[in-house]
Amino acid sequence: MASVDDHGFESATFTVEDGIEVVERRRWWFAIAALAGLALGVVAWFTLPARYTSETTILVEPQEVPDSFVKSTITLDIENRLRTLHERVTSYANLNALIDKIGQEHLDPSGSLSREAIMARITRNLWVDLKTVSGKTANVVEIAYTDASPQLAKDVAAEISSTFIAENLKDRTQQAQSTAEFLDRELDRLRTEVSAAEEKVRAFKEERMGALPSQLESNLRSLDRLNLELNANLEAQTALQQRISMLSGQSPGGSPGGAFVPDPGSATGALLEARRKLREAELLYTESHPNVIQARERVASLEKEVAEEARRPRSQVQVVDPVAMGLRREIETTRIEADAKRREEGRLRSEIAELQKRVETTPKMETELLGMTRDYENLTKQYQDLLAKKFAASMARNLEQAQKAERFNVLRPARVPGSPSFPNPLIVLPAGIVFGLFVVVLLIGIAEFRNPSFRSVARLTRMTGLPVVASIPRIDDERIYEQTPSGEVDRRLVVHTAPESAPAEQYRTFLPILMEDAERQVVLVTSASRGDGKSLSCMNLALTLACDLGRRVLLIDADMRRPTAHRLLKEKPTKGLVDVLRRHASFGECAIKTRVPNLTLLPAGRPTRNPLALITDAAFLELVEQARKDFEYVFIDSPPMLPVVDTRFLRKVADFVLFVVRADATPREAVVRSMRELRSVGGLVFNQVSPGSFRRYYYYDAYARYSYGDSAANAPAEGDADADA
Repeated sequence: MASVDDHGFESATFTVEDGIEVVERRRWWFAIAALAGLALGVVAWFTLPARYTSETTILVEPQEVPDSFVKSTITLDIENRLRTLHERVTSYANLNALIDKIGQEHLDPSGSLSREAIMARITRNLWVDLKTVSGKTANVVEIAYTDASPQLAKDVAAEISSTFIAENLKDRTQQAQSTAEFLDRELDRLRTEVSAAEEKVRAFKEERMGALPSQLESNLRSLDRLNLELNANLEAQTALQQRISMLSGQSPGGSPGGAFVPDPGSATGALLEARRKLREAELLYTESHPNVIQARERVASLEKEVAEEARRPRSQVQVVDPVAMGLRREIETTRIEADAKRREEGRLRSEIAELQKRVETTPKMETELLGMTRDYENLTKQYQDLLAKKFAASMARNLEQAQKAERFNVLRPARVPGSPSFPNPLIVLPAGIVFGLFVVVLLIGIAEFRNPSFRSVARLTRMTGLPVVASIPRIDDERIYEQTPSGEVDRRLVVHTAPESAPAEQYRTFLPILMEDAERQVVLVTSASRGDGKSLSCMNLALTLACDLGRRVLLIDADMRRPTAHRLLKEKPTKGLVDVLRRHASFGECAIKTRVPNLTLLPAGRPTRNPLALITDAAFLELVEQARKDFEYVFIDSPPMLPVVDTRFLRKVADFVLFVVRADATPREAVVRSMRELRSVGGLVFNQVSPGSFRRYYYYDAYARYSYGDSAANAPAEGDADADA
């Protein structure tokens, strides 16, 4: 879409309608270019040397074993493999072998080419393409070779196809073999790494046996059991201490045994000591332990001595109190049990500390073991995956060796061509036409862009956003006049000289727009630059009111540098607007009653170098106000916008501004720039429109002399009308 600036003017863009207009306007260029291109194609068809193309077709057959059973090691699709094969077939070694087989004298009868040049020509004339048949079920490779000799074209195409098949088989077998060998090497490497990782895990477990994460539950249960045993031991020690205290309190004299405590050196004292040691041994060891057996033997020996001592005379034996002796024996026994409990407490605390240490180090051991186990499992998985791939690669290799995989087969062998493939009239002739049209499009584009003017009403309206009040065709045909003009006025004043012509009708389209507002009394007509036809347009527009509607019209020629209006009316005034504004003459003395009824002309008068001072004088405003009272309409022929600044002041006294644009001449930028400065343009007059563009927009012969209301008798013959078109 085209962008629009702050003044409402659209930027220059080229639309489809503009293209259609250019084609219609330049249609003869296209016709001549097409004929020239066709002639060029005919010349090329007869003059270019004939060349022959031999074609061969290779069918790419899928593997016989289903792909779900045996996976091929060839991962590239057929298109990429075909490109690779093409490069290998056209390698130096293969082309050198091809030249030796066919013969260099056949490939180069003149003997002027080197071996490398012959290889380059073979590569240049070789054409390889892949086509799919029935979707993806099968692929077809087409190989074609072009040469001036049909037999040589056939021989080269046949050899190239054989090389394609051989290279494909060689490539597939080699790739399958290379894949299997590579997987073997990788399996050996992974096997070594798996063994090393397995040995590392085993050594770690042996070194940290008892503190492994898998033994944590067992250690915790053992720790709970030992804690329970420790608590029971402590409770037992407390009970034994209480018993010892109680027994000690029962002894006479406050000490165990009282006065009847035996001498430790006597047999009785030794027996008591032996029995104490036996009790300790029984608590610590089993019945068959040597210490227990020895203690029993000692007790038995001492009991014999005590018995002998009891048989001795009473005077020799110290009498012992049996009660005190029993208390002494029980106290000693309790103390032995307490000592055993204390030793058991030490053992339990040692085992609890060891288990606690194992439990605390278990998370660290678990992290280390997890890392080693993960590495081992990953390596094992890689090994298993690689082992499966190795098995698949071995099957694929066997498949390739048995030629049950995808393979190339010649579907259509190369043949000697019977007719040349170049030059082909079905290609050369259309190519010549396309070339001719391309050249003419290029030339038209250069011509259009070098002359950035308006060529259609649609483009003019779209860029300016203003209505075209009149689209005037070129007035350059004698047949628009009903009779030869008398010459009293310029013949281009068609509203007066040819009132029923198409140009006159187009000038009249201005009337509804002007008369829809009663306040549009003073009309200013200007243009961007000299030569756009603004004076002629201003005069014809004024004549539509004076001649057709009988309105009193005053035409003021305000172009005081280059006055034109008096020439169109073929008047020779001596005074004019300059004299009125300088107050050298009155309006009545300068105004001319023209030969055209109801039209009065105020010529510019003698040319002046400084008309701006006259335009800005109060006398000019007084003149315009007086003209409003004396005439129904006033037309001001203004100088062009860009060369001078007069129009910028003249537009202030006008009620309606018309801007004249000459087709194919006025630059677009000049039009947009002028209307941005005016800002109050009411409509456009599109002047000197080409016949083709005019017919396209108005649908009838632009130069027909007769009007819509003419009778059939007055209308020209059908042949004459065709001739005018």
